[in-house]
Amino acid sequence: MHDTVRTFIAMDASNITALEHLQKEITSSIRWDLNVVKPIEKDKFHFTILFLGEIHKDIIKNITEKLLRVEFESFKILYNTIGAFPNKNLPRIVWIGIDDDGKKKMMNLSRTILSKLDLEGLRTDQIFAPHLTLFRLKKQVRIDFDSLSNLMENRIFGADTMDRFHLKKSDLTSQGPIYSNMLTVYAK
Repeated sequence: MHDTVRTFIAMDASNITALEHLQKEITSSIRWDLNVVKPIEKDKFHFTILFLGEIHKDIIKNITEKLLRVEFESFKILYNTIGAFPNKNLPRIVWIGIDDDGKKKMMNLSRTILSKLDLEGLRTDQIFAPHLTLFRLKKQVRIDFDSLSNLMENRIFGADTMDRFHLKKSDLTSQGPIYSNMLTVYAK
């Protein structure tokens, strides 16, 4: 029996239609090989606010109690940029970013969550950069990212309302991760 749980804090996207439409537009316009570039499934569209990693089951109750004290107001975001990690020449992830106001509000929420948690002994991401993963590359290959950037620049791809965050459990399987919500905190 495992004593640890792989966890993270995230906000789910609700405008699934716009994100799926964008995925289809990108794959048809750029003609990526879908054996190499894998679209993220719609039930996995989320913004990771804080990756906690493997945490001991004994401290989950303490974390949930602290997360329930987080207060925030719902906010709107606009999906408006396309980017890649670690870089556009040999990306492993293609992501969509959000407008500056939405980014600021999401980063403020991240700081509020961090202030409520006693992170002693917990691993956290070093820098929070709001993004939602659209595609993962199964292997390191060059893709024509400049064509994608030219096709997608100066556009709004959709909007969303962010009104809750979740403490999520991530079970890694050979088919990919399976996410489940352990806790949901709603905007006030």
